[in-house]
Amino acid sequence: MTITWLALFTTIPIAIGATVAALSMRGISVSAIEGMTRQPEIAPQLFTAMLIGMALVEALCIYTLVVALMLAGHVGRLIGG
Repeated sequence: MTITWLALFTTIPIAIGATVAALSMRGISVSAIEGMTRQPEIAPQLFTAMLIGMALVEALCIYTLVVALMLAGHVGRLIGG
């Protein structure tokens, strides 16, 4: 394998993970804002649930970053010797 393919192999997981996380956070926020506009009296509960959901999605994105960094380290060892 060439170095270009190995570099691409290490960047694909974080690109996919970040894209999925961004789309998920968009869905969470849109749903929460729609709920807040329909029922303003439960806005604090929806806001709390929205923050917890976004934190879990962000944790998934961070795990994806860790896996991508582990792959990059492994590829670096393959290239270096």
